[in-house]
Amino acid sequence: MSIRVKLYMSYLAMVFVPFILMITFMVFIFFAGGIEDIRQYFDKEHNEPYRQALVYGELSYVLQNDTGKLEDEAYLNDIQKRLGELWAGHVISKNGVVIAVAPFLEEAAPGEDWQKLLDQPPAKVTFRKYHFETFKTVFNYPDGSTGTMVLFRRNDTVPIYWRPVSAAFSLTFIGLTSLLLTYFVSRSIIKPIKRLEAAALQIKDGDLSHKVVATTKGEIGQLSNAFEDMRVRLKHSIDQSLQYDENRKMLLSHISHDLKTPISAIKGYVEGIMDGIANTDEKRRRYMETIYRKATDMDQLIDELFLFSKLDLHKVAFDFKEIDITRYLEHFLEEQRFDLDKSGVALHYSSSDAKPLLIAADPDKLSRVLTNILNNCVKYMGDNTGSDSQDIKVSVKEQGAFILVEIEDTGPGIEEDDLPYIFDRFYRAEQSRNLETGGSGLGLAIVKQIIEGHGGIVWAENAEHGGARFCLKLPQSVAAKTVDVHEQHTDY
Repeated sequence: MSIRVKLYMSYLAMVFVPFILMITFMVFIFFAGGIEDIRQYFDKEHNEPYRQALVYGELSYVLQNDTGKLEDEAYLNDIQKRLGELWAGHVISKNGVVIAVAPFLEEAAPGEDWQKLLDQPPAKVTFRKYHFETFKTVFNYPDGSTGTMVLFRRNDTVPIYWRPVSAAFSLTFIGLTSLLLTYFVSRSIIKPIKRLEAAALQIKDGDLSHKVVATTKGEIGQLSNAFEDMRVRLKHSIDQSLQYDENRKMLLSHISHDLKTPISAIKGYVEGIMDGIANTDEKRRRYMETIYRKATDMDQLIDELFLFSKLDLHKVAFDFKEIDITRYLEHFLEEQRFDLDKSGVALHYSSSDAKPLLIAADPDKLSRVLTNILNNCVKYMGDNTGSDSQDIKVSVKEQGAFILVEIEDTGPGIEEDDLPYIFDRFYRAEQSRNLETGGSGLGLAIVKQIIEGHGGIVWAENAEHGGARFCLKLPQSVAAKTVDVHEQHTDY
């Protein structure tokens, strides 16, 4: 519920709730007083003036025309009874002496000095916490005696204390209702805000581990969700920064180690030449070839580090083009076959589809991926001295909306413990730091970065015969616009 709706409802409740509670309280009072039908009570109150007029009219007629009835005990009792039902009564005197007091008055004011009230009747008097009006009438009895009648009639239908009590009661109800509604409404607003304040202080202190839970809906709930999104993004950003720092430290550590090894070797061979150890042309030629090879390894390592750094920071621009992966692999592998034959490795290629399989790819980056995987296969097959032949099989096939490229070798395979990590940066299944055997640990990490940049996935597994199998899964292309008759770019 929004804050605006809560405030509107609280305002309406402050108006109607006290009114409803007062009506409920009055109904309870009526039933506690034995009034089962409220309509009868109000009908009686409504008809009371009419009944009073009948009795007062009759009494006025008797006082003017037939005062002898006032000495008739039966009539006097009857008129007093009817007056008592109407909350009225009279005091009658003869020759200044009180001769009759209505039972209603004696019950309403026991011990009252009626003679005094008869002689000097006030305009108003209070009996049983009700205001009564007085009416004095002087008449003559049939025998010539002087008579006086003072009529006491209830002025208000409620006790004199009822009005201030009802006013105080109403104000109390209104005040309590306002306080309670204000408390609950403010509590429903302030409590979530306090939680947000505590969360903000935690974020300010750098503690991003506590989740901000939206305990209410409306504006505060939306604000809580926004705080939670901010916390998650901040935490992700900080975690990413920490990971980047860790990666930089690891990168520096590996760079220093991997560069120091060939540099130390170069220094050693140069010192050998300078000290005259290489004292023949054959030795000097062999030393120079080794120095050149080490320098080439260093240059390759620097290139890989530079490329991986750019890929990791997403600073490499991909020039996506629509290519037929079957024809691309056919031409690429044909170029690689000559070099692999010199290394004693047989390269085989097969495609399960005769139709073109189109993907959106950067040909240069894809070439780097395939080269790194082939080099990895050749490197580790060279350690498998027990194998009769060294073969690499490359196959491509359509798999739903993707193209699957599999590169399988006949090497020793990959240890199960190493499979989840071989695409991590600087991870070597062969823990040797020799670049000729263990590698730099960046080749497959670069493969993963490039394939994910193409929107695909890459993984490795062991083949049935024990060799390693690398799987590249790339999405098929949907042509967006033809640039020329030979090449199409895709909105990828």
